[in-house]
Amino acid sequence: MSGKIVKRRVGPGIYVLRFKTQYELTSTFLRVQEHYESPEFHGRVFSLEQYMDWYAARHGNFTYYQDWSGFNVPSTAFAPFYAGAFDPLTHKERRLLALFAGLKGRFYVIGIYEGRGSTLTHELAHALFFTDSDYRKGVREAMRSYDTRTLGRQIAKAGYAQHVIEDETQAYLIAPSSKLGAASKPLLPLRRKLRVLFREHAAKLSVLGG
Repeated sequence: MSGKIVKRRVGPGIYVLRFKTQYELTSTFLRVQEHYESPEFHGRVFSLEQYMDWYAARHGNFTYYQDWSGFNVPSTAFAPFYAGAFDPLTHKERRLLALFAGLKGRFYVIGIYEGRGSTLTHELAHALFFTDSDYRKGVREAMRSYDTRTLGRQIAKAGYAQHVIEDETQAYLIAPSSKLGAASKPLLPLRRKLRVLFREHAAKLSVLGG
């Protein structure tokens, strides 16, 4: 029996889903997230078994449910799931889709599990990058003066498709991930700029409680 999902709208077009456990979170989002940003499965239709086999071959074992603690999915990633391309859906996938059925326009969905506050900051940076054009413009202007290619290669190696590297770079600098080392010294001024920009735009978002 799956536990309760707590859904909350925290800003224009931004929704946070809070799960009780890491397993429920990861097993719900896996195919939607990896269809969006996997270096191997981005844009493809695939079964859970196909993904599990690939992940185990890449990492030596299938540890996905323990490896990831936060998810971020733009509304565009849901389209093929609603269209039936991924049928049969799992029970958890059907429950996820039902939460946003009928919602119009661009929106962004964040998934976390209880007790992961630092992960939420990272995922909100992604959400703002997708939904807030002023934030996105400010991030790109700030990043233009810095060489982020080394960090980008680290992010790609961690398991991300090329089209999300820019977004992952800004979110990582704002809220570092345990999957990557510390940002290089030349990028520390950029980190400070991005954090100021994030705080300015995140101030309009609702504070999550409980």
